[in-house]
Amino acid sequence: MFKLIRHKFSPLIFVFLFSISIISIVFFKPVVLTLFLFPLKITSSFVADAKAIASYRFVVNENAALKHALATTRTDALAMVELKRENSYLKKLLLFKEQSPFTTVAARVIARDPHNWSRGVVIDKGINQGIETGDVVIQEAGLVGRVIEVSKSTSKIALINDSNSAVSALIQRNRDEGLLTGTLLGGLVLRYLEIDSDCLMDDIVVTSGVTKNYPASIPIGRVNAIKEGPQGLGKYCVVTPFVTLKDLEEVLVIVK
Repeated sequence: MFKLIRHKFSPLIFVFLFSISIISIVFFKPVVLTLFLFPLKITSSFVADAKAIASYRFVVNENAALKHALATTRTDALAMVELKRENSYLKKLLLFKEQSPFTTVAARVIARDPHNWSRGVVIDKGINQGIETGDVVIQEAGLVGRVIEVSKSTSKIALINDSNSAVSALIQRNRDEGLLTGTLLGGLVLRYLEIDSDCLMDDIVVTSGVTKNYPASIPIGRVNAIKEGPQGLGKYCVVTPFVTLKDLEEVLVIVK
């Protein structure tokens, strides 16, 4: 019969193994922990990056929404200011139309002459509204010009500062009469005054009523310079118009 052989562990072996275990834990603990924690660190970093991206997208979207809201608010505010300004101006123009001794047609400027930008405009009224070539155009501040072309629904206006424009006018204070013409540079000059005319700075210039279709006493502008003509044969005055011709939006056409 076989006998069971029992091995006895020496205390020295046990002490050796225990020492080895302690040494392994002490010296290899950082490596073990590092290997164990590495997946956790990767996961944590990924989660943090995902949160950062989500936060960035939220901030970008919120910023875009705020910019859009601000732009809309500004647009609405500007539109409101423009609407109030236009309403105020149209009320003045309507009041002037009602008080004017002339029969007039209100019209809006819809274009400017591309060949004569500062001295020609197109309005949205024409033959269908009773407008004819030669009709005089005014505004509540004063004289604007005259109609030179007309179609069924539009008309072209030559402004008073057009170089081909000429209308008889006089100085309101002393009744000295001359011919008001436009210049190549878009200015206004009252020509052919007598050499002894006592015209003064800031004198008001109005229509005289001599030129066909132009009623008398329509305000034109103020004298801002007085000069002698060639060879001292007379005087002429540089005139600043009451109407801001480059910013025309609405006008009245005097119809027969």
